[in-house]
Amino acid sequence: MILFLAGLILFCPPAPAFTDSSPFAPSKEAAERCRSKLEKLKDFPDKRKSGEIQTTKLTQNEINSYLALDLSSQYHPCLKSLLLVFEKDRLKATATIDVDRLGTTSQKLLPRLIGLMFSGIHTLAAEGQLTAKDGKAHFVMEKALFDGNALPKPLVETIISAVGRQQKPPFDPLQPSEMPYEINKVDVKSGYIIVVQ
Repeated sequence: MILFLAGLILFCPPAPAFTDSSPFAPSKEAAERCRSKLEKLKDFPDKRKSGEIQTTKLTQNEINSYLALDLSSQYHPCLKSLLLVFEKDRLKATATIDVDRLGTTSQKLLPRLIGLMFSGIHTLAAEGQLTAKDGKAHFVMEKALFDGNALPKPLVETIISAVGRQQKPPFDPLQPSEMPYEINKVDVKSGYIIVVQ
C-alpha cells in the first residue's frame, strides 16, 4: 500500500521550495508503527462487518521511515530515495533517480529524449494533489523541478511514469489505479494522511 501511495507521488525531488525544511532521520519505531498499521489495513477486508468503516492515520514520519528502512531495498535501481511531505490537501515528494538505470525502451520521442539529455543521478521534486476516492487514486502534478530547474511538464511526467513502471508491481502514478485492501479514499492533512476503508 505504501509503495502504491509513494508511487502515486513518486517523484518530488528535494528542492528547497518543495520540501519540508526540517531534516528527516528515519526511525525504526516509526517504521514499525507503519508496518503494524499496514497489516491492519491489509487484514480489514477479511474481517469487515457489513457497513463497517475503518479509518487509519499514517504520519509523514511513519511513512518516510517505512520507505527508507523497509521499502528502499525493494525499489528498482533507478529509484535511489523517496521522501514525502503532506500538507492540507497537497502532497510533495522528492526522489533521487538514476537516469542511467531507468532503461526506457519506448520508441516514443519523449522517453528517448530522457536518455539523450540526461545521465547519472538527479533529484526530482514534484508537488500537487493526491486524488484518492471511490477506490482509485492518482497524483495530479502541478509543479516539478529537476535538479532545482523547471523542465517542460510533459518531460517531467514522462520521467515520473517511467520510474513508476520500473517498480514491482509496475504502475503509473499519474494514471488512476485501483487502491489495495478495499481502500475507498485517502485524505491528505498537514503531516499525515487518513486512509478510509
